[in-house]
Amino acid sequence: MSEEERDYFNEEEIGEALTQFKDSLATGRNQYFDVLQFESIVEQLLDEGDLHASEIAVMQGLQIHPDSVSLKLKYGQVLLSKGRYEKAMKYLDLAESVEENNPDVHLIKGSAWLILGEDRAAEKSFTKAVKTAGSEEDDILYHIGAAYVQAGEIKKAVDYFEKALRINPTNETALYELGFFSDMRGNYTKSIEHYNRFLDIDPFNYSTWFNLGITYNKAENYSKAIEAYEYALTLNEDFSQALFNIGNANANAGEYALAIKKYIEFLEAEPDNDDAHGYIGECYLNLEEYQKSEWYYREAIRLNKENDSAWFGVGLIMWIEKRFAESATFIKKAVKIDDLNSEYWLTLAKVYNDDNRLKEAEKALKKAGKLEPENSEIWLTAAEVYLKFGELENALAITLAAIKKNGDVQLKYRLVGLLLQSKREEEAYKWLQDSLKQDPKLVSFLFDVYPKARNNKRLTKMIETFNKETGTR
Repeated sequence: MSEEERDYFNEEEIGEALTQFKDSLATGRNQYFDVLQFESIVEQLLDEGDLHASEIAVMQGLQIHPDSVSLKLKYGQVLLSKGRYEKAMKYLDLAESVEENNPDVHLIKGSAWLILGEDRAAEKSFTKAVKTAGSEEDDILYHIGAAYVQAGEIKKAVDYFEKALRINPTNETALYELGFFSDMRGNYTKSIEHYNRFLDIDPFNYSTWFNLGITYNKAENYSKAIEAYEYALTLNEDFSQALFNIGNANANAGEYALAIKKYIEFLEAEPDNDDAHGYIGECYLNLEEYQKSEWYYREAIRLNKENDSAWFGVGLIMWIEKRFAESATFIKKAVKIDDLNSEYWLTLAKVYNDDNRLKEAEKALKKAGKLEPENSEIWLTAAEVYLKFGELENALAITLAAIKKNGDVQLKYRLVGLLLQSKREEEAYKWLQDSLKQDPKLVSFLFDVYPKARNNKRLTKMIETFNKETGTR
């Protein structure tokens, strides 16, 4: 159905036709509708996900209007949605034979070929759709992009959305999709640009203001994120999710008191939201108000026993308070819910280490290392754990193994300290040279983890010489 035809019916008329059709299904008495009414009924039923009723509607339409190409196209769409591809193609071929210059025929046929994995055939149909589009070329290009989105080919989809925009810079749907997919691909600058261009056309679209806020938040521009969320809330006072996100942006900006205030406002609308309680607990934890923090974390757990971050939060508080056994119990609850979270395993290892439970700490570190081998903190922690228990060789071995996996310079500087500590000075100097070449400024980390290195004259001389030769300050 074209935009002009959509304008022919208002929402009330479409709703009335749909109600009449549904009533006819209940009574078993077919009712007459014209072609445009049948089209709108089928579209509404497809939007509702009622494939069975949509097929009945389009079949009734074809019984009354057997020569209608638009209804044959609709039947093709319905059949595609139901996975009946061969029969769908028959109707699409039939429609094409009657109206070869109808861009919708080629558009739907191209979508069908995509579903069938026939990319070349799809491209041919899409090319025909564009050639026959006339004044609706930007709209056809947008819908081709949408077809590629459904096929999971986002790069191609974006290419078509951009083509649509070059033809019509005010194509709102293309702007919105480009804003969304640019955000999804991590290109926040482009996403913000597209959303703002959309809002120049439709400044009262609260959902776009909300999406813009999400992108600003990801780009770490928290003040702009809050501003966008507030616009969304002004335009829709019942949109409580905007309050929640304002809280998130404030928390990300380190404004924990303001974040708490917004989360509490959100809870007035959704009092049983466990995530909000958990985030308030996290804010109070950052403010070092541990009693309040624990209360909110426990309230989150009461509302949702599967809230792993709340169990973890209570575990953190107990660790801070040196209640190690209780801390481990709560963190293990979090791990049981999400055993793929390396942070939980790493923190559990640190708790066990503080509680002088080497074996348990080792097991937790091994699990963390398997989950996130690129995380240097895990291996640095492992080295510290072994050193605490006097196992210098194990500390060396695990640090060397970690360097082979990710080559992080901090691990190399840590290895220099461990080699010096084990009196293997020549090896230490070789690793120092390698570390300085990789990142000379991080040599301070060596002195942080092994302060005695400052007393090694040859080592300090090597650093001074390297800095002079390279101009490092």
